[in-house]
Amino acid sequence: MEFNGFYNFAGGGTETILGVANENLPSFTENICANQNMLFTGQFSNLSRQLIHITFQGFGSAQSFHRHDLRAYESIQLYNIPIASVSIYVPSGETIGIHGMGTIWTSQDEDEYAIMGAKSGLFEALPNSPNFNTDSYTRVTQAAAATVDLVVSGALDDFAVYKITVSPVAAQIVDLFWTNAANGNIQFIGNLNFAGAGTFVYDFPDSMMRNPNRQGGKLRMTTSTAASTVVDVVGHIVVEGQ
Repeated sequence: MEFNGFYNFAGGGTETILGVANENLPSFTENICANQNMLFTGQFSNLSRQLIHITFQGFGSAQSFHRHDLRAYESIQLYNIPIASVSIYVPSGETIGIHGMGTIWTSQDEDEYAIMGAKSGLFEALPNSPNFNTDSYTRVTQAAAATVDLVVSGALDDFAVYKITVSPVAAQIVDLFWTNAANGNIQFIGNLNFAGAGTFVYDFPDSMMRNPNRQGGKLRMTTSTAASTVVDVVGHIVVEGQ
């Protein structure tokens, strides 16, 4: 066995990567090993709250052998893998922090290669619940007794709410609830009964509250009077599969 040294992603270990306009093209690519007898052991971590992708390129028939999604603060750990290069895919307009580190060893013969290969593997590390970005900001002002939409998800999205602030200027009763795309399967969040002007805040800071109806669902409210009521919603549109 020959030890070739330590690996630091992009030379520094922790670097920021800017997304490119075409999200199917890598935002950053770096060579890691020079030949298939060099085996990499290390870890790559997403330091952002944005979903990104990472691809590992091998040698020969395994030239592009794995494209993997890295969720918020998730890491992927590699043991004794022959990696030619790594590519990072960042959504357009986003700047993401990536951390990568590892060691590189070269096997001197087939027996050493077989022993190291028998101990190879890929492992995910996601110690916390999904911690989504807070990049969706919605304000709805309602001055009538009615039921209105606060956030409408797309057909392939659902919504994770971080904070809801409700502020009427006079006595008001507000129901907050989730529905599906057809306004059915109602799941209540809460009922707020204001005797006069005031503000109430719902906080979901740990992992956010998601629409139980998932894709295509809505966050809605019902008001009981014509008192002007302002509702601010902070959260994240969650893509299908997250």
